[in-house]
Amino acid sequence: MNKLKKLGSNAKDFFLKLKEKKAKLTTQLAVSFMSMLVLAVPIFAESGEENAGEEQFMSVINFFATWIGRIGLIVGFIGAIMFALAIKNDDADAKTRGLMTLASGFVVFAVTKAIDMFIT
Repeated sequence: MNKLKKLGSNAKDFFLKLKEKKAKLTTQLAVSFMSMLVLAVPIFAESGEENAGEEQFMSVINFFATWIGRIGLIVGFIGAIMFALAIKNDDADAKTRGLMTLASGFVVFAVTKAIDMFIT
């Protein structure tokens, strides 16, 4: 009987703590939501710079596309060397790997050169 009372008090303590945590979490969420509503500020671009953000975004994309294209050419060059060495050794599996590496490098390069097709 004593154990049953002790178990009941532990359950009450658990639910009281749970209720306190729920109240605290609800208060935190309400304060966060209200602060987002109160502190929201509209931002407008200057009249002469309507496309400044888009131009900056495109310059970053073009920078990465340039370097990724260069890496693609390097991979294609390595694939060509692998293929040439496979021809020398007459190894069919190595020829396949060399051609696949060569093709994948040139596909990466071609995609970076056609970046305007993907970004409109």
